[in-house]
Amino acid sequence: MKALEASYSVAYLIAKSGAAEMIGETLVKPAAKVMVQVMIGDKASKAIDCVPLSNNTVHRRITDMAENVKRQLLSRVQKSCYYALQADESTDIVNLANLLLFVRYELNNEVHDDILFCQPIPIHTTGKVIFKVIDDFIKNNYLDWSRCVGISTDGARAMIGSKKGVVAHIQAVAPEAKSTHCCIHREALATQDMQADLKQVLDEAVKIISFVKGHPLNARLFSQLCDEMGSDYTHLLFHTELRCLSRGKVLNRLFELREELQVFFR
Repeated sequence: MKALEASYSVAYLIAKSGAAEMIGETLVKPAAKVMVQVMIGDKASKAIDCVPLSNNTVHRRITDMAENVKRQLLSRVQKSCYYALQADESTDIVNLANLLLFVRYELNNEVHDDILFCQPIPIHTTGKVIFKVIDDFIKNNYLDWSRCVGISTDGARAMIGSKKGVVAHIQAVAPEAKSTHCCIHREALATQDMQADLKQVLDEAVKIISFVKGHPLNARLFSQLCDEMGSDYTHLLFHTELRCLSRGKVLNRLFELREELQVFFR
């Protein structure tokens, strides 16, 4: 039982850190054995072998915990008298379009915000298609449209079209829902100015990323190279001017793959 609990605890830490799932058996477990052996002894070190941390096991543990969190969140929203939604389209590192839906709800006289779901959608989407994804989730999880009092979106036509946009479809089934426009993009544009030397470093990083990510062949070759070198990651992250908060993650990933990039550009 303790080994099972330890396995879930380590899987939680791996998921929280964003590290590759394979790190459980390639680093965490060997490191734990070494520390226990040095600090306590060989007998205690052998107990670490009972903790399952294979790649597949860690993946299952993370999936189990994600399902548990989902059930808890849905239970909270179902108990709330009212809730509001915020929808946003985003493209991931492998150029797949995803729909992010956030929910704001009331619990014990306090307002809470959480990610309700992230689901893939076709790249060329219409308001009807996006609404169907949201509507299916709401109905399949027994949420009540009549309790929806707000919907926030960006300025995309598929979102705010007066007749066929997502907002129009939602207000048709949730008449009390008030529409608001997300201001995050405007705030991001207002923070674009930076020092010249920092801007130069960022521009060089963007050129490197664009050369690799902007050409499908380069992206595939680089991904294969990273896989052969046993890297934790196989993709660079795209830099987007509007998403200023993503700059740190973009540069961190570039730095983590610096050795792979040196080999790639030889």
